[in-house]
Amino acid sequence: MDLQSSNSGIDIAIDRVGIVGLEKKVEIVQEDKRYSFYPKISALIALPAQQRGIHMSRTSETIEEVINEVIFKPTPAIEVVTDRIVKKILERHPYTSRAYVKLKGKIVVQVRENEQRTIQKSYDITSFAKAKIKESGEMDFNYFIGASAVGMTVCPCAKEMSQEYAEEIIKTRKDINISEEDIKKLINILPFSSHNQRSVGTIIVQIKDLNKHKIDVLDIIDIIEMSMSGKIQSVLKRPEEAELVRSAHLKPLFSEDVIREMAQNFILRDFPNIEDNFKIKFKIESFESIHPHNVYAELKTTVGELKENLKLKS
Repeated sequence: MDLQSSNSGIDIAIDRVGIVGLEKKVEIVQEDKRYSFYPKISALIALPAQQRGIHMSRTSETIEEVINEVIFKPTPAIEVVTDRIVKKILERHPYTSRAYVKLKGKIVVQVRENEQRTIQKSYDITSFAKAKIKESGEMDFNYFIGASAVGMTVCPCAKEMSQEYAEEIIKTRKDINISEEDIKKLINILPFSSHNQRSVGTIIVQIKDLNKHKIDVLDIIDIIEMSMSGKIQSVLKRPEEAELVRSAHLKPLFSEDVIREMAQNFILRDFPNIEDNFKIKFKIESFESIHPHNVYAELKTTVGELKENLKLKS
């Protein structure tokens, strides 16, 4: 007897039922790059009120099939894997009208930290798909792709207080004779001390057509890293360390500043065919070095709203 297809004792529909936390490895192969993705996979569907349960084995079998396909025929993008799974889920569960698939894990890529060395780095990646079957029978798909990266941020407040303190010291010293104008020049040139921290930035953006709306997660990572005060590195020689600290302190940023930097840099990247109504989220969590708490900021908006805000500012 097929117990899953039998009538439920209590007619209440369930929003999402399925499997979560299935760990796999996926190889992503593009024309000029290749990287490994290690996601935890969630695959969930809506269950009608009258049906007792879903056919759970169909869900896990579907994921196994898609991953095996990818092994023999590598995919060019993470979201393509998500798309294949969600479509097979709907095919295997004809009684459902909604499906949700999420892949979240790390990618490992080769990156050049400077001209001398190439190293491996890992980044957190998220890809999820929402599918809905309308009353007309038409299928509606929404995809989201996102990435997180770690950077260095420097507090503007502490830097300003250091500058004010240095200016006051210079003015009160009897053995130093520098004009007011030259003091201002020095204060603006020298990298004064501040507290700094590692901060994790995240960008998640909606796409609709996987063939038309292409966003490389490596581009998202690059946008996040360039929006921080400094780009952290795995290995630093003494001159490199000194240069990173100097350059980061010349670009002090609040968490709020980083959110706005990421938003502006995303629009300036001018991804092809991204539509104005697409949703986008920017997040940052700063692991504070002089406080027992972290700082968090978030912006949810659309591509069109961002473009309009940046146009008004310019």
